[in-house]
Formats: sequence, structure tokens, C-alpha cells
Amino acid sequence: MKPAIPLHQKQAGLAASKLGVGTSKKHRAFVAGGEQWYSKIFDPSSDFILTWNRIFLLSCFAALFIDPLYFYVPKITYGSPASCVGSDNHLAVIVTFLRSVADLLYVLHIIIKFRTAYINPSATLRVFGRGDLVTNPKDIAWKYLKSDFAVDVVAALPLPQIIVWFVIPAIKYSTAEHNNNILVLIVLAQYLPRLYLIFPLTYEIVKATGVVAKTAWEGAVYNLVLYLIASHVLGALWYLLSVDRQTACWKKSCRNETGCDFKFLDCDALNPTWAKTTTIFSECNASDDSIKFDFGMFQPALMNQAPAESFMMKYFYSLWWGLQNLSCYGQTLTVSTYLGETLYCIFLAVLGLVLFAHLIGNVQVPFFSQMDDQLLDAICERLVSSLCTKGTYIVREGDPVTEMLFIIRGKLESSTTNGGRTGFFNSITLKPGDFCGEELLGWALVPKPTTNLPSSTRTVRALIEVEAFALQAEDLKFVANQFRRLHSKKLQHTFRYYSHHWRTWASCFIQVAWRRYKRRKMAKDLSMRESFNSVRLDEVDYEDDSPPKNTLALKFIARTRKLPQNTKELPKLRKPDEPDFSAEPDD
Repeated sequence: MKPAIPLHQKQAGLAASKLGVGTSKKHRAFVAGGEQWYSKIFDPSSDFILTWNRIFLLSCFAALFIDPLYFYVPKITYGSPASCVGSDNHLAVIVTFLRSVADLLYVLHIIIKFRTAYINPSATLRVFGRGDLVTNPKDIAWKYLKSDFAVDVVAALPLPQIIVWFVIPAIKYSTAEHNNNILVLIVLAQYLPRLYLIFPLTYEIVKATGVVAKTAWEGAVYNLVLYLIASHVLGALWYLLSVDRQTACWKKSCRNETGCDFKFLDCDALNPTWAKTTTIFSECNASDDSIKFDFGMFQPALMNQAPAESFMMKYFYSLWWGLQNLSCYGQTLTVSTYLGETLYCIFLAVLGLVLFAHLIGNVQVPFFSQMDDQLLDAICERLVSSLCTKGTYIVREGDPVTEMLFIIRGKLESSTTNGGRTGFFNSITLKPGDFCGEELLGWALVPKPTTNLPSSTRTVRALIEVEAFALQAEDLKFVANQFRRLHSKKLQHTFRYYSHHWRTWASCFIQVAWRRYKRRKMAKDLSMRESFNSVRLDEVDYEDDSPPKNTLALKFIARTRKLPQNTKELPKLRKPDEPDFSAEPDD
């Protein structure tokens, strides 16, 4: 007779079989044979989900690249005596195929999210340091429907395919003056949820592994891809609007010409007889400086007849335009009074500034901005990569400080009780670009530092997974010799500004000064009130040595006179040690 299996082991085995982890080979073979793939529940921290998230992140970037390619479908055929507007059907077929594959990946991602367990945030059970996993399919589906399902569905809809192959051919060129604008609005409207999906997906990858890019080169490529995608979108939009401005000029001239019809501008409905007599093409020649129509920033594309070139030529020409103007924030552009053109240039300038600030902000920790290249090289040679999991204590208040930590990704909580003072507590959040362990810098800048490391004035704990660079005490002592050769007051002020120890002391100093001012003002007001009441009491005539009638006023004065003495003092915080940036090293 086989021994009975305890209930908790049965439940653990059932959960493990659903999640596909922690089971034996024999049991896994049984699960594979008896359970269908579509009924499997995935662990959010499993290798499969992590691998899929990385694959889907790449597909999201590919989708962001594919969507603007629809802007290159409209084209212009320049000819003699007439020109016309048409569509590049060959390109439309290729882009539609690529877009459909990307849509299928979005649909697959939705299915996988319906089958991925989640951690119950309200559960008290802790298993291997994390919350209890919810594996009930109904609970998973309900949570997903209430959170990201709507955004995922909107991102997966084949809207551009419908517009290009059904809507635009149905309305025809003669009845729709701005059918290109319909395509722009649909693509850009769906572009926003697709762009949004990158951020929670990146967060999930960082949450599971600590980083998105495993090396510095991968991180640089990641940021460069974002910049190139933005240039790609701006260049494609500029090309489409160039076609739209050319047709807008033709339509304006067509309205003033007898016998002209908008449908004649379509390559599928071109009238040869009308084409021999019309003058609208000569009136809208972008190469002619004598025409009255202002093409603005679209004139270079129309002068070079970029809409008539092959796809590769007009794509790279537009990409170069987007990259050039995004890098210089559109300062070289000459715009017309056309409202859409002006708004586009404003958006381009703002986007360029935001992306530039984002890239530079990721590359440069601010404390190092006052250092020269030689000193930065000396520091970088000694920096080591550090990865802290959620809840890890970097250092506790009163413990020796062994390293300075410069945050690249993640958040740290830095708190202090000012040496254990009763009623004193200060807490701040350190983000990318901040640093901790500044006490070590003051120790290292002493001409003859002691062997005893300085004590930490704060407790630092990781709120989420944190990626940082660490500079050890001995390495900092060596680099500190370079600091003393700077003789720079700027570096001293920069250190004070970014040091959270100095910021805490300054804020407490301001609070003490403010409370002292309020106390003096209150004492002055009470003194004036007491003097006023004393004058009033002197005027009261007492008969037969009877007690004063205004006893309430006297009680109030006696009570209020004690207020300044009973006001609680704010705990005094010791001023941080001043790093000696100007002392010369010993020979």
C-alpha cells in the first residue's frame, strides 16, 4: 500500500504542474501529454515569459518602424504635359504583409497575457520572498480586462490596412480633398498605444532581470534606436505632407480654371485633352521662384521631385531630413503661414529637445559635469557595476561607508534619524542620476585620511531593482588626489547641491530659522497685547478693595505668556563635514 500524500504537497504539485516549474521529468511528460497548450498557465518570472517579452519588445520596435512606411504609398508622377497623384501598390502590398505579421504578434501577446499568472498584492503568504501567485484563469482574465486589455486591442487592430485598401479607394480622389490626412490621423492615433506598450513591457523585463540591456553597448543601441525611429516618423510624415502640399496647390489652381475637375489629378482618371490645355502644373512648379504659392519647408522635396523617386531614394532622403532637423530642433527650416506646417515644426522642435535631454540625461551623472576628461577617465577605470535586488539594504545609519554608489536605473530610499534622535525622521528617494555614500568623499579628501572609514549618516534601501556603478573607498582615495588639484569652487558647490546630506541639513536649518522667526513674532505680538491690556486695567477704578472685574483678560494674559517658553525646539542636525577641494596633496 502506497503512503498517503499530504494535502499541501498535492496542492504544491498541482500549482507546479500548472506553472510548469518544480516538477520531475516523469510528471512533466504527463502534463505535456494530458494538458493542452492553450490551457497552460505561465509563471510571470519563468524563462519563457522573459524570452517572449524580449521578442515582443523587438517586434514592438519593428512595428513602430513599419507603420510610417504607409506614408510613402502616395506618390506623384511628374510628366509632360501633365502630372498626377497615384499610389505605389507594390509598396502597399509589402507594408501590409509586414504590418499583418506584426498584428498577429500583438494578438499572440494578448493570448499569452490571458494565460500568465500574476502576484496577488494583498496576499500575506510569502513564497521565496514574493507574494502568492494567482493561477485561476478567471481571476487572470478579469484582472487583464480591467487593466491593459483595451490598449492591447487598439494596438492590434488592422486600421491602416483598412484605410489603404478599402476607405481611400472607396471615396476616390474626386470627392476627398484630404484623404492623406485620414491616413495620417489613423496611423498616428494607433501609434500612441503601440508606443505606450513599450514602457510597461520594458518595466516587466527590468523587474525580472534588473536591466533591459545587458551591456553598455546594448544600452547605447537601445537609445539610438529610439532616436532613429523618431527621425523615421518625422521624415515619413514630412514626405506625405509634401505630397499633400503639392496637391493643395493643384486644387487651388483647379478651382480657378474653367473645365478643371479634381478627378483629373488622379493618375487613374487623367484626361489627356484637358492635360494639353491646363496651366495648373506650371503655376505650381516648386522650382519656379515666380509662383505665388508658398510651399514652405516642403519646397526642397518638391524641387527635387522626391515623390516621384523610387522607394529607397525617397525613404533615405526623408530619413536624412528627419534626422537633420531633429538634431538641430528645426532651426534651419523656413516655414510658410500654413497652420499645419507651423504646428508640425513646433512639435519637431519640442520633440528634439525632449529626446536630446533624455539621451544626454542617460549618459551624464550630474556630479561629474564639472570634471575634466582626464579625471573622468580615472574614475571610469575604477567603477564597477552593481546590481541590487528589491529590499536590499545598501548601508545602514551608523555603519561604515565602503563605497559611493551612482544610480543608473531604479530607485533607492535614503532615510536618517540624525543619530537616533527621538521624533526626527527624514526620508528621500534617490533616482537615476543621484548618488549616495558622499561621506566617503569627505574622508578621501583629507590630506592624511585615517584607516577608519566614515560612518553613514543615512540608511539606504533599494525600493526596486537598482543598477548602479560603485566606486570603492581605496579607489576613491586614489582619485581624490586628482580632486585636490582642481582648486574649483564650482565642484564644491556642485557637491553641496547634489549631496542629500547637505540638502537635509539645509532644509532643517531653514525650518529652525522659520520657527525661530515665528516664535519671536508671536512673543512680540503677545507683548504688545499685554501692554495694551495693562493700560486698560490701569484705567479701571476699584471700590472698597474689591477684586478686578476683568479677570478673564488677566487669565488669558497669564496663559499666553507661557507659550513661547513651551514651544518645542526642532532637533538640531549637525552640519556635514566640508570636503577639502583645495588642499594640495602631500609629496
